[in-house]
Amino acid sequence: MRFVTMFLSLLILFVPIEAFAELKAGAAKADITPPIGSRMYGYDARGTNVSKGVHDPLYAKGLVLDDGSTKLAIVTLDLGTVTYENTTNVKAIVREKTGIENVLLIVTHTHSAPVAPSDFPSKENPWIREAERKIAGVIVEAASNLSPAKIGTGWGAVREGHNRRKIVEGKAVMLWVNRERIPTSPVDSQLAVIRVERLNGKPIATLINFACHPVVLGPENLLISADYPGVATRLVEEELGGQCMFLQGAAGDINPFWDKTPPAEGAYEQMEKMGTALAVEAVRVSRQIVDFKADPKISFHAEVIPLATRRGVEPRDRDLNIEINTVLIGDDLALATFPGEFFVEHGLSLKQRSQFKNTIFIGYCNNRWLGYFPTIQACTEGGYGAASATQVEVGAGERLVNRALINLYYQAGKISP
Repeated sequence: MRFVTMFLSLLILFVPIEAFAELKAGAAKADITPPIGSRMYGYDARGTNVSKGVHDPLYAKGLVLDDGSTKLAIVTLDLGTVTYENTTNVKAIVREKTGIENVLLIVTHTHSAPVAPSDFPSKENPWIREAERKIAGVIVEAASNLSPAKIGTGWGAVREGHNRRKIVEGKAVMLWVNRERIPTSPVDSQLAVIRVERLNGKPIATLINFACHPVVLGPENLLISADYPGVATRLVEEELGGQCMFLQGAAGDINPFWDKTPPAEGAYEQMEKMGTALAVEAVRVSRQIVDFKADPKISFHAEVIPLATRRGVEPRDRDLNIEINTVLIGDDLALATFPGEFFVEHGLSLKQRSQFKNTIFIGYCNNRWLGYFPTIQACTEGGYGAASATQVEVGAGERLVNRALINLYYQAGKISP
């Protein structure tokens, strides 16, 4: 008996520590609603008009995951955009206070958020610097309240978006509004739900991934709002508890059926209806998730890829540095994040070709100021986002999606060095 005890003690001594690692998670949020009077994001048609009030608050919501050796911070922001400067500033604060290096800042892309000039409301105290501190603060707070957790993923479907590019004789005609809900193609109706909960089943965070522009509210709206993602996350939190976070997908050419609706035509009611549809499905999917993992390993990889601006076929410098990030959680949950506005085909391509059961395309991450990433085919068809409002070289989207898949396969050991 004494020999058996000694043998077991030695066995435990030489088993790698990571074999006993458990997942830990923590969440936190902060209100980042700006003062009234800022210019608003997203619509040139607003002209010089500024915000007149707040319809619903804007939040920064953070989730920190820790597998014992790797920490990952995921933050969702009810903003139209996040810049490289914002990301750099937030990462610096987080690194100093927590040591966390792996940070993802994902905007919902609501068009009823503020533009963030460095002199609003004053040069001495700009709101954007305060917002950066609050965003970093949710990561710091989430990292300070980690508890043993488990994670699971489920899938549903919601038909709440249409492709705004109608191809007629090989050329794109913009179909901005589609209140009759006429079927269009391609669209991505999948809704992914990631549920992070304590070991007793109490929710810590529910993450929703869906691809559609948050533009139910149009340029006539001068009230700050998170648009339909704000409604969806609020309702999920009320029903399930914990914190709900919205991960925007490849929404570059996907609009809500009630696009740019004026308040006088029922904009807020339509925003509530769309958000409710997403919330109902997210709650249903979340409650049906049964395959949870309490000890998945986290693998994070960031890569900066040089791209050229769109200048034609002449030789040119690749002077745009594009960051993509890939995350593996366990052996079946893969996240790929991209900056800018990717057309929906890129998201569909990533998911259809991936060898991971749960693969999620996340757009608008860490830097949106890169415009649209159309497909090669779309560039031949023209239209908004393909012939204008885009600056990256033709084929950039395909190249980045391919690279993300390659990186994920390396991380999983599916490709040998």
